[in-house]
Amino acid sequence: MAGAATSAVGAALVVVACASMMVGCSAPGPAGGTGSPEASALADLGTFAAVGDSITDADSPDFAAGDFGDASWAKYVVDDGFAFAGGWAEWGATTAMMADAVGPVDADVLVVLAGTNDVAFSIPFEDSAANLERIVEVVGIEDVVVVSIPPMDALPAGAEAYNERLHELATDQGWRWVEASAGLRTADGRFADGMSLDGLHPSVEGARVLGEAIASALREG
Repeated sequence: MAGAATSAVGAALVVVACASMMVGCSAPGPAGGTGSPEASALADLGTFAAVGDSITDADSPDFAAGDFGDASWAKYVVDDGFAFAGGWAEWGATTAMMADAVGPVDADVLVVLAGTNDVAFSIPFEDSAANLERIVEVVGIEDVVVVSIPPMDALPAGAEAYNERLHELATDQGWRWVEASAGLRTADGRFADGMSLDGLHPSVEGARVLGEAIASALREG
């Protein structure tokens, strides 16, 4: 049963990723995927970089340029007063893909929300951890915020187990841990009503809850 569920989720992610490309959702940036949007100069509270997958990219017309869609949590961090300095996010990306694609970014803080696809494709956590360490090393920002992955309705136990180990990794590495996905899930580890339309990606309201939690954590420093 668990293997079938994992295969189903993995196949769904690939289909959604392909669909995203066909309708023109955010295309991946150049190798390194970094940018320095002019909006960074308008920051009230500082600048942030972001690395992630479809949870971060969502419906953004051009994520790397800071043109976010309403279903991207990054939009609500910017709305809170932080400025986007660059980063990389792509539908279907595993932590290995992120580590291969990112480049240096000049920002106050790095926000990493990664691992949903690793769980879906049963990638060993040890590999995910090594990839996350490589992401942080390449981006080159000392202040790192690691965010819990959202629920996965088809694999609630998998997402929960991943988050537990991710929290431990963040603590060991001296990164800040943010349980920003807590507001999205029910007691059984699935998405709460209205927080997702497909059981995998946050809805616009879910993205708002996620983004506001991340922004709150950035404010606390």
